[in-house]
Amino acid sequence: MPRASSKRGQSPLLPLAFLAAGLFLRANVFDLPHREGDERIYAALIEQVRAGRGYTLQGHPILEQDWMVRDQYDTRVFYHPPLGIAWMALFGPDLAQLSAFAVFFAAVWMLAKEVLPRFPAAARVTVGALAAATPIVAHVSMHRWLDGPQVAVVALAAWLTARALARGGTLAAVGAGAALGAAMLVKLNSAVAIPPVLLLAWVAASERPRAERVRLAVWVVGVAVALALPWVALAPPWPGKPSARLVAENPFIRVVTVERTPWAYLRLLPTAVWSLAPSLLVAATRPPPSGRERRVLGALVVWIAIVTAVAMGLGALGYSKLLRYVVLTAPATVILAGWAAGRLADARRSGRTAAFVLVGIFAAACALEVAHGIQVVRVYPDRAWIRPLIPGWSP
Repeated sequence: MPRASSKRGQSPLLPLAFLAAGLFLRANVFDLPHREGDERIYAALIEQVRAGRGYTLQGHPILEQDWMVRDQYDTRVFYHPPLGIAWMALFGPDLAQLSAFAVFFAAVWMLAKEVLPRFPAAARVTVGALAAATPIVAHVSMHRWLDGPQVAVVALAAWLTARALARGGTLAAVGAGAALGAAMLVKLNSAVAIPPVLLLAWVAASERPRAERVRLAVWVVGVAVALALPWVALAPPWPGKPSARLVAENPFIRVVTVERTPWAYLRLLPTAVWSLAPSLLVAATRPPPSGRERRVLGALVVWIAIVTAVAMGLGALGYSKLLRYVVLTAPATVILAGWAAGRLADARRSGRTAAFVLVGIFAAACALEVAHGIQVVRVYPDRAWIRPLIPGWSP
């Protein structure tokens, strides 16, 4: 196909340079104290697994510590699926985070190549820079959390799904389904990504017969569900909202659970993902995108909207409202910005003043997003330079 042939011959040096920069930025992950509650819980769980005491915190001294809510964690099986913990136990928590970032970067790059109608130099630079430094991913990759491996496997699953539907083959669809299933075995809420991932793959492969796409999509979903169902059957109940004691005793938990409203996601997301609003502005300019390009653009926006809406809904039910809970928007926001950069590169050649103004706004937003991500990585704990301008900002 012409779309694929136009992407041949691109040098691998550019993505490798951005990947190396992203890894370098995260190098101090080995030197951080990692004292946050979830980090300590996961460290204790890794100790249990390595000592052969099972996938549980039962019998570990951490349950006796004052800050622990014992009734949520004293279960025969830990409530999160085991794949993310197994990854950290195998490679060590910090190396696991760096490798997860590398998977995320490579998968987002390949997904952009697969779904974007064009992948010119401006798009490649934007995707590389933002995949390396977009702030929410930068934030989670500096912590021993499950969110980094989760977004990495979701991005990988999205690329494999798009590739399977575009190029055909049952084996490719099985591989994509296995990746989606693996994402749910890191954190079950990865299931929220299944509809937007399928939608993006569907519209990106619009040249292929509908019946073939349906068959491959069934394979993807079927394999993913088959892998996740055994854990759903065996897992203990989800611990649910933060306990009343935790809300009362922990000021941070009280702020993000009680005082912060679900609408905070709509306020905070554009102030972390600075490229998002300008990218949407580019999409709204005339002439509007058409054909396959319009459908891919719509799928990316739907992806962002679904993940954010689910987080808002859970927040309305009493769960904490943290920006890392919408980390699964990252593959879509990065690729959306890449699309906008390519479109602006074309518009700039028109010589219109409005195009130059929009290019300036977009470039400034991307630069701010990268700078924000760098500062999130460099300053611990979680103090970006922009924080004083945004009361209540917290990832």
